[in-house]
Amino acid sequence: MTYDPTFSSAAYSPDRLLAGDHKHVTAVVTLQNNQSVGALARGTVLGFAAGKYAIVHQTGSFPAATTRAILADAADPTAGDVEAMVYLSGEFNADSLTYGGTVTVANVREVAATNSIYIKPPVSV
Repeated sequence: MTYDPTFSSAAYSPDRLLAGDHKHVTAVVTLQNNQSVGALARGTVLGFAAGKYAIVHQTGSFPAATTRAILADAADPTAGDVEAMVYLSGEFNADSLTYGGTVTVANVREVAATNSIYIKPPVSV
């Protein structure tokens, strides 16, 4: 069996999610099935409970106080639990993050920092 590599190119459009020099640690985790939320975008703030991750909300099983990760790539848990790549630590641009419901950066910044997730204000270039 031979492997014939292929190449392609596309325009690079940075999303400015990553910020700063703090080491970004990744892991593959299980996202909980959540039909009411739909697909999750890269940069979604995730909470942790009962061995699974899901978008943080003000109330329910994944309140802002459970913040543990940032979604590294878009994922869609509407059809059931899925595995997804997340950042477990690092520095992130506050304007590039997505939260559930009425959660804001003010709700998650402190608890995120206790888990080595540092949310930074955006820097103009």
